[in-house]
Amino acid sequence: MALPERGWIDKAHALHKRQHPVVRRVVVAIVGGMLLLVGIALLVLPGPGVVVILAGIAVLSLEFEWAERLVTRIRAVIASVTSRWKRR
Repeated sequence: MALPERGWIDKAHALHKRQHPVVRRVVVAIVGGMLLLVGIALLVLPGPGVVVILAGIAVLSLEFEWAERLVTRIRAVIASVTSRWKRR
């Protein structure tokens, strides 16, 4: 019996975990840092700056504890804002 096709997120996560820990940490830092820099630039240029910054933080949270804590706080704030918005 064939297994169901895994989503691209599962494939990316599996690839992420197969890499050497130092290489993985460096790649995550570079990609996440670049997303943060581009997002900051997009705050003054036309484009979705906040979305790109959030994506950079999400990438960094794969390897860095401080970014994971920040993602948790951001999710709590978003949940709070959306629950207040739904009550209106």
